[in-house]
Amino acid sequence: MKAAYKILCLAAASFAAAGAIAAESKNAESKNTVPLATPFGITLQPLGLAQGYGLDKTTASGVPRDKIVFATVEGLTLYTRDADPIGASTCGAECANTWIPAKVSGKVTPVANWSVITQADGTKQWAFKGKALYTFVDDIDPGSVGGNTPARFGRGPLIGPRGQRSASIPKDKPMPEGWSVAYFFPTSGQNLPPGFEIREAEDALGLVVADNHQHTLYARADGNKTEACKARPCKWQPVKAPQMAEAVGEFKPQWSAGGIYQWTYKGNALYAYADDLLPGYAEGDGAEPGWEPVRIVKYFKPSNVVLQNTPKLGKVFADAQGMTLYARDAFIYQSGSGHGLRHGSPIRPAVGRDLKTDPRCKEDCLAKWKPFLAPADAEANGNWNVYTRPDGQKQWAYQDYALWTFTGDQKPGDIYGNDEYEYYVSHDTTTVVDIGTPYYGPMTMYWIAAHP
Repeated sequence: MKAAYKILCLAAASFAAAGAIAAESKNAESKNTVPLATPFGITLQPLGLAQGYGLDKTTASGVPRDKIVFATVEGLTLYTRDADPIGASTCGAECANTWIPAKVSGKVTPVANWSVITQADGTKQWAFKGKALYTFVDDIDPGSVGGNTPARFGRGPLIGPRGQRSASIPKDKPMPEGWSVAYFFPTSGQNLPPGFEIREAEDALGLVVADNHQHTLYARADGNKTEACKARPCKWQPVKAPQMAEAVGEFKPQWSAGGIYQWTYKGNALYAYADDLLPGYAEGDGAEPGWEPVRIVKYFKPSNVVLQNTPKLGKVFADAQGMTLYARDAFIYQSGSGHGLRHGSPIRPAVGRDLKTDPRCKEDCLAKWKPFLAPADAEANGNWNVYTRPDGQKQWAYQDYALWTFTGDQKPGDIYGNDEYEYYVSHDTTTVVDIGTPYYGPMTMYWIAAHP
């Protein structure tokens, strides 16, 4: 997207000051002082190649979720109109043919900076920080912005209609004047010490404060300000402050009992965790009682879903009984992937949407793969969506991948279903494999443990 685009961003300071969140349905999480990113009925969608419209693993494997937008349940990007005043919509009948109000359906409890605008005809429309939200009629795919669809970024001529490149890629259309993208991330208005940043930490299920190495920072959630740990070696590493450092907002340097000039946040000393080897890791979350990442905003998670550690794959989702949750995926056989590695299978929402609730097994695999059902009143929120199965039951989906359990797992923590493959091999380009969008040529369908 062009740099000239006006961006509606989340202000980190407003997140930190937000009050407790009230749950509106039985699938909501309990009350917490860290605000949810979105209310029910609003999702989060990455832009560009991070949607993974090509089936090959290289399409999304190295693409970070560096731009994430607020979106509808269908995944369509939301926008604000510059001319709209706070708390009102000025997009009349003609305007509304192109810019469709983001309508609210069902019962609503506003979250943090989210509210509802009631128009003269009684229509209820979502607003963020008081600005009315809209979709754009020229956006046809999730991840589209200003009428520019990410589907055209697929690689090679054998990927099928979504990703096929039979002609040169057109230039981006300019963003319509007077309209702004409703970005969730990156954030702006951050009141942080030098070297700190707000970034997405998938393992922490939210936006966190990170240090100059982009590693997640932690504090004791119980307010205990005693020494981090008495055992040696200690994995909790104090975040040192320069001796000339001064307070910045909620961040203040102070001398610790051990004689270290250390950053604090809201009075609690800040630490990094030694096992967080890469940005996005949050190994310290749950490693010891009383410690939590310094979250600025959290993602919704169904109440019957837990995030548990595994020795090899890192954090994966499981049901309330600790049974691993899986997703069905697909990729071009020759392209390879990082299977068996921590987060080695990139999440590509476009493929998840193609498959939906049909795993497209060669044989009847539903005898051992069971849909992870959602309550009848479940609603989409953030990275979680809900599919309706042919029998009318609801099924949870994470980043648009339907979730399943595996009967081969006998006890909590088992991950025996990970990397179960089915190969589709052909020696020509006429054999069609249907995963929701046709694919021509050799490819692989497989099951993976669902990870953030």
